[in-house]
This record gives sequence, structure tokens and C-alpha cells, in this order.
Amino acid sequence: MKKNNLYTLAHLVVAAIRIHEHKQAVPPTIDNICEILSISLEEGNRLCLKLSEMQIIEALEKPGSTRFFVKNHLTIEEIPNQPEINNLQSELDRFKKSRDAQIKKIKSIQSEQTEKKKKLHEELEQKLKNIRKNKEKLHI
Repeated sequence: MKKNNLYTLAHLVVAAIRIHEHKQAVPPTIDNICEILSISLEEGNRLCLKLSEMQIIEALEKPGSTRFFVKNHLTIEEIPNQPEINNLQSELDRFKKSRDAQIKKIKSIQSEQTEKKKKLHEELEQKLKNIRKNKEKLHI
């Protein structure tokens, strides 16, 4: 079973909520869900937030705890049964591309500046030679 598949994970979260409600007769907290599924608290929070946004589960916040309920489990069937795209990896790839583009631009600017300095130096050399020639003509 693929664990990075949102479709499968949504089914697991809903099942964990139902199992906890059945065993304990109270809705589960995020800690309960994470314990049942053996996932980290961060991953559990990410999943519950995503499923809550999709109206699959509902979070009821009370002072001291947040309890989760199944709202509309049929919505899970609208989730594509394919691996989730790793947003962090895609963001990292996009950042690398933009950074490479910036580095190319910086190198281009540096080469232009080097070329400008070279031309300026040549112009100054030429002017200096002209000044020397004029001085020599005057001394003759």
C-alpha cells in the first residue's frame, strides 16, 4: 500500500477516527489519530488540515483540545488515486532553477562589466598615446 497516496491516507484517517470513536466513545484528537496510524504529528496535522479543507473531516476546537469528526467520507472518492506530488521538492526545484537563472544573469553582467573596463582601458590608453604624440610634436 502506498503511503504517499492522498486517496489511501484519507481513507486511513477516516478509519482511524471511526476506530477511535468506536473504542473510546469520544472523537479523537490529532494525537490519537497519529498514534493509530503510526505517523508523525506534523504529518497528521498536514493530513487533517488538507482533509478538513476538502470537507472530508471536521475539526471541533474546544479549549485545550481539538477533536475530529467524519463529515463527508464520500468526498474521498473524488481524490485521484495517484501519488501525491511532493510540494517541497517542487518548490526546491523551482528555487534551484531561479537561482541558476540569477547566477547566469550575474555572470553575464560581470562579463559585460569586464568588457566595459577593457574598452575603457583601451580608450584611455589610446588617449594617452595621442597626448604623448601631441607633446612630442610640440617639442620638436
